[in-house]
Amino acid sequence: MLPRDLQARAERFLPANVRARIRNPQIRPHWIGDTDRFWYRHESPEGITFTQVDAADGSTAPAFDHARLAAALTFASGQPADPANLPIERLALDASGAARFTAGGANWTYSPATGTCSPDPAPDPARDPGSQPGEVRSPDGTRAAFRRGHDLWLRDTISGFEKQLTFDGARHHEYAKSADMNLTTVTLARKGITLPAVVLWSPDSRRLLTSRLDERAVADFPLVQHVPDSGAARPVLHTLKVANSGDPDLPMEQHIIIDTITGSIIPAQSGPHVTGVMTCIEKEEAWWSADSTRVFFLDRDRLWRRQTLHELDTRTGAVRPILTETADTFIDVNLSVTGLPNIRVLDRSNEIVWFSQRDGWAHLYLHDLRTGALKHRITQGEWVVRDIVHIDEAARRIHFLAAGIDPEADPYLRTLCSINLDGTGLTVLTPEPGDHALAMKQKRVPRDHIRPEAETGAWLSPSGRFFVHTHSTLERAPVSTLRRTDGTLVAPLAEATLDPALQAAWRWPTSFRAPAADGETELFGALWLPTDFDPSRKYPIIDYIYPGPQRGNLPTAMLADTLPELSRSCLPQAFAELGFVVVIVDGRGTPLRSKAFHDASYGKLSDPGMLADHVAVLHELARRHSYIDLARVGIMGHSGGGYASVRALLEYPQVFHAAVATSGNHDQKGYSFSWCEKYQGPLERHPDGTTTYDAAANAPLAHRLQGKLLLAHGDMDDNVHPALTMQLIAALIAADKDFDVVVLPNDDHTTVWNNRYFLRRAMEFMVRSLIE
Repeated sequence: MLPRDLQARAERFLPANVRARIRNPQIRPHWIGDTDRFWYRHESPEGITFTQVDAADGSTAPAFDHARLAAALTFASGQPADPANLPIERLALDASGAARFTAGGANWTYSPATGTCSPDPAPDPARDPGSQPGEVRSPDGTRAAFRRGHDLWLRDTISGFEKQLTFDGARHHEYAKSADMNLTTVTLARKGITLPAVVLWSPDSRRLLTSRLDERAVADFPLVQHVPDSGAARPVLHTLKVANSGDPDLPMEQHIIIDTITGSIIPAQSGPHVTGVMTCIEKEEAWWSADSTRVFFLDRDRLWRRQTLHELDTRTGAVRPILTETADTFIDVNLSVTGLPNIRVLDRSNEIVWFSQRDGWAHLYLHDLRTGALKHRITQGEWVVRDIVHIDEAARRIHFLAAGIDPEADPYLRTLCSINLDGTGLTVLTPEPGDHALAMKQKRVPRDHIRPEAETGAWLSPSGRFFVHTHSTLERAPVSTLRRTDGTLVAPLAEATLDPALQAAWRWPTSFRAPAADGETELFGALWLPTDFDPSRKYPIIDYIYPGPQRGNLPTAMLADTLPELSRSCLPQAFAELGFVVVIVDGRGTPLRSKAFHDASYGKLSDPGMLADHVAVLHELARRHSYIDLARVGIMGHSGGGYASVRALLEYPQVFHAAVATSGNHDQKGYSFSWCEKYQGPLERHPDGTTTYDAAANAPLAHRLQGKLLLAHGDMDDNVHPALTMQLIAALIAADKDFDVVVLPNDDHTTVWNNRYFLRRAMEFMVRSLIE
């Protein structure tokens, strides 16, 4: 067992504990109507103040009288409300100062003139996305689409009248459904969470774009729940439809248009189209025209090598391809797996802003919407466009986040820029060094529905004249700033702080640069040291790895305001407190840099994260820092990082001596086709029964194990099936190898590292293997 004081020291730095002790890691503005005034939640040791800001001069004031509102809400609801921590969500202020919000599951309106709260039954899609699970409200808020059984229904939000829209849905051939292989289907069902119907409303609130998902031929994916939620002794079998690498039958979606007034259904005269983890609408790769007569959508092949933008006529169902791009490896529409597509259809001017890495870097191009022909490129240079965040069609100007635009800076740090659609007038709007975060929408994948939707805010004012950004690094606290859109400063808003107890123990990580194994490519990473670090001592080192290739692991800010981001920056410090140096480095083959840098991993899933790069960096760090002990090297990771951790022990036993590997996809033949085939290519079977994927399995190398190994997997993992860890266990037993295993009943793919029992076991394992 870990000494209690050492465990407590480490747990101070767990993500949830750190988030509870950070104040104002990112200011998220909520603009008041069409004005240039906004409110935000200002955090202080005394509590939360809803603060109003006038962007014209940066002046601030309380958004309302907190004590008066608390008293009014207490009287109206019968539940006590603390003025310093008002229990309100989805706040909307109007220009008069009236506040509409949700509290205790009900909607309320507060009148500052009368000092009273009253129930607010009026539908407001911005605050109340639907009173029934899975509803998707129309833009005007008067109707809501939802699934019942296998079909799509409509509800009038005023009268409550319901109307069935489709009538022939059947099991595994359903309307408006998320695919079973969305990585979290069983988890959501166990939690009683209903995903929103997969629909996209037309701007005029009359028509729906949806699809009929055909999973009938897809192979079964059984998941046995050994400890049923009901408490019963008999295990429960959950069966999904999941296509793995090389499977001949894939989930397919057929797009359709439904006129909710007439009830007519117009199938698209193309398809069906391959889907995978998410459908076209869930990926937000479909767009309505401004006049609600056309839909534009992306379609790609199963290998992600061909991508086409189509136009769908909603009156006839006719589909025409507009623009197709192909690649020898794979095509991305955003370098970040959680980013929205960097494609915009400007149908009023008959143009497309297209995102492409055709010249080796991620840039924007302007194409003709009618012909697909290239008009001209918009951005260029040895740097990348990360996110389109706004297009002013009238002014013909784009705001976007770029990275690497300063060749001397860290290429992972984002900068807000603007440029004209004709490619002129490139302007950097955020000159401060560091990474610049904006309050902007991200792709909401199915598993994000496990948590309530966050109040994202909006970085840009309705007038387009002002914006708020937050800049920080791994080595300094975030600062949120208000600027005009010409880049001039209005005022600083807040600097993140830690509460005194955590501040006293805090230690910032140290960023570094080091050469890759090729001796030429520059890699970027960071080191976390114990808070009682003594440079005269020797410390074992742990490589905290996630190899991608769909994302890297290196955070750009230490104090983020979301738990997933905090996990990457704070978990290393928790382990460092046990007496380790912890390193994160993104090897070649991860995204966010050049296409060639990312493509280095293509077809090489057997070498996760380019492990030779990790070995080269470890040796370079030991050369620079005498306190690093290469005789005691650990590695740990989850999912792809779990696979990589085991691979490191098997391929480099002279370098890595202990590994904690959780939920690993230890054989790529047993994982989702949509991930594996994108990054590995097609699975080809040879006459002798071998395949092109065999080298990307850990079990055949089990006989090589020399170091200490801890494996863990949740038995309800509906992303990486626990069978992949069990198959590795079988191979290790057959090879007569010693290792440790932790099976976590009812843990899924996202909860393993939140399980305090497992975390303690992982910490004890690393201490026992590398320190004691």
